[in-house]
This record gives sequence, C-alpha cells and structure tokens, in this order.
Amino acid sequence: MHRRALALLGVAVLAAGVLVSGVATAAPVKEPPIGIGKTALRAAFHCKGKVKGATKEPIMLVTGTGSTGDEAYLIGKGAFQHFGHPVCYLNYPDYMTADIQTSVQYLVYGIRRESAMFGAKIAIFGISQGGLLPRVALTYWPGLRTKVSDVVAAAGTQHGTTVRAGVNGKPCSSKHPCPPAAWQQEAGSAFLTALNREPIEAPGQTAWTTVRSSTDEVVQPQTGKHPASALVGATNILIQKICPGRKVSHIGTALDSVTFAAFADAVSHPGPAEVSRLPKNVCAHPYAPGLDQTTTAQTLSGTNSVISIQEQSAPRVRKEPPVRGYVKRIRANR
Repeated sequence: MHRRALALLGVAVLAAGVLVSGVATAAPVKEPPIGIGKTALRAAFHCKGKVKGATKEPIMLVTGTGSTGDEAYLIGKGAFQHFGHPVCYLNYPDYMTADIQTSVQYLVYGIRRESAMFGAKIAIFGISQGGLLPRVALTYWPGLRTKVSDVVAAAGTQHGTTVRAGVNGKPCSSKHPCPPAAWQQEAGSAFLTALNREPIEAPGQTAWTTVRSSTDEVVQPQTGKHPASALVGATNILIQKICPGRKVSHIGTALDSVTFAAFADAVSHPGPAEVSRLPKNVCAHPYAPGLDQTTTAQTLSGTNSVISIQEQSAPRVRKEPPVRGYVKRIRANR
C-alpha cells in the first residue's frame, strides 16, 4: 500500500509538472503577417519632433477616413505643439478609404517603429476610423500592447454608424459603390460584426479612453445604452456631459477642449483618463489649448469639404471586402 501510494503520488506530481510546463511553454499567439512592402511603409511614416531620446512620451496620431496624416497633423498642429510631445503619423492608402484590413498593417508598422525609436511605450490619439484602427491593431497583433501605454479614440467608429451617407448622400450598394472603408464602418458590416464578437473590446495592458459628441453628424448613435464610439473596459466620455449644450461636429471632436484635456490626463497618469481630474475651466474654451477659436472654426468648416472631395476621388467597390481569416477567428481570453 505504501509503495502504491508513492507511485500514485509520483504520477500526480509528473502530471502536474507536465501541466505547468505546458502552460509555461505555450506557444504565443501567431500574429498576421504584414503584406505591405517596406518601401511603401517607410514612405508613409512621418514624425514631427525628435522621437529618439525624447523627454516626453511620443504620440502616434491616426487620421480618419478621407484624409491624410499630413492633413490631420496640420489641423491639430497648434494643439500638439502646445502639448509638447513629438508626434508621428502615417499617410494611409487612398486617403484612408482602403480596406481597413490593409490600412491597419501600416499602423502596426508605425507603432513598432515609433516605439523602437523611443525605446519605450508610446501613446495613440485617433479620430474616427483612426479611433477604430488602434483597436484592430492591438486586438489581432497582441504584441503591440506592450508598446502602447494609452489609446485615446475621438469619435471612433467602434460599433459602426447608422448614418448611411455613403457617397454623394447615397447609401453604399451594388448600384452605388463606396470606398472599402465606408462599407466596413457601417453598423452591421461583416468586418465590425467579426471584430465585435471578440471577448475584449479594449485590449489591455493598454489603457483606453474614448470621447464622443451627441451632435456628431457622421457617427451615430452616441447616446443611449450602446453608443457607437464607446468601448467596454474604457473610460467613455460624452462631451455634453462635461459641457452641457455644446455642439461638436464629428471632426471637431478631435480638437475639442474636453478631448484634449482627457488626452493630456491619460498620458500623464497611469491608466485611462478620469473625468474628476479634468481642469475645472475645461468648458471655458471650445478647442484645445494652442488653437485659436476663429481660425479653428474656419479650418473645420473647410476640412469637411476637403474630406468629401478626397473620398469621392478614392477607388470604390460594389460590396464590402471579404473578412480575412485572422479577423474571423475568435479567441477566448485575449
């Protein structure tokens, strides 16, 4: 009996050792390959300010559909210069109207490169599709999560929009083709349906903050139980709850004083932004520090026209691009 007990104990210990060893040596999640050539990736990547050896955490600015990274930086230049952190961005294919599954590969490259240049974590600030793209990147390329401290997503198309403007005011259809990204950002698209089946909406260890406006003319709904731009696991801020009665447009959400205050708070503290820490006078000025009110209002007015023209010049397709294999796979405990 004594020998049998010892034998059983040995088997149990061996089994436990195999189990522990299996956990310890489990293969890491295989990340999708980057199918974009290095020459194109390098040409798309730009930085303003010194990243290597920077004394302040660098920012990755992610533009929205219908614009370039150059344009996004120019619109917010005064705010970023006032903030004092170096900023990098990318110019995505076709004014960021291409298949999101292609555009995200540029962002993956950009995060890796900027983080390597700095030698530590970076923060991400995105507007519209630029708020969605970091989520796609950090969901399917989990190795990036150790390279990004914060994501602040303004007016992000996380759950798609019910405002089906399409092109020239017509919804996307086989008769009225749209750029790939327009199809993919509609509520109920195959791409967003697959993404939103993932068990985690705000992939950690990165901290997530979203900011949205109830008067957003492009992404809706922004109120109620399931706002389009909000994420489970993030700090979700509605501008009108901070500044009642304020009218803020879709693009204007990125330049709003509440958005930039939340961004500054998130970057300067561990974890996401906290409303209780926002400046008491955050509603005293409609835009971020460093932005002139009159000039910014004029810029925003002109920006919508530029984006519309650029979206109309982009290649269009008659149906949504197929969802790629890595997006279809649903993995528990991401």
